Amino acid sequence: MKHVRRIPNRISELRPLSAWATEIARGLGCSESRCQDVDLCLTEAVANIICHGYSDDAPHEITVELASDSVTLAIRIEDDARPFDPLARCVEQPASLDEAAPAGRGLLLMRSTATSMSYERVESRNRLTLRFVVDDSP
Repeated sequence: MKHVRRIPNRISELRPLSAWATEIARGLGCSESRCQDVDLCLTEAVANIICHGYSDDAPHEITVELASDSVTLAIRIEDDARPFDPLARCVEQPASLDEAAPAGRGLLLMRSTATSMSYERVESRNRLTLRFVVDDSP
């Protein structure tokens, strides 16, 4: 089953989007820990699109689709922002907090939290897919 939500490019949409995605993930059998992972990655990705993806103040629509095959939860985020491949960006793990840059940590968190990520540019749209193993028990 697929769940789809379309939101305008406004920061005020992040909290309702988070609640929607967490509720669906929970309903699909994800643990609280996995629901937090889903929330973190989705919020970070969509916030980056809203804050950094658009060069105008015009309204834009971001589409979020959640789907599960009982083993994997997939989140596909699609937008018409500037092309940006988060997998192509070099992000290094800082050795200490003193060495950590003030930006770019969100991509590092997403890469280390999602089970897998993929990106493609399709018909002038960014498409980021995040995948999570539903059952995260050892």
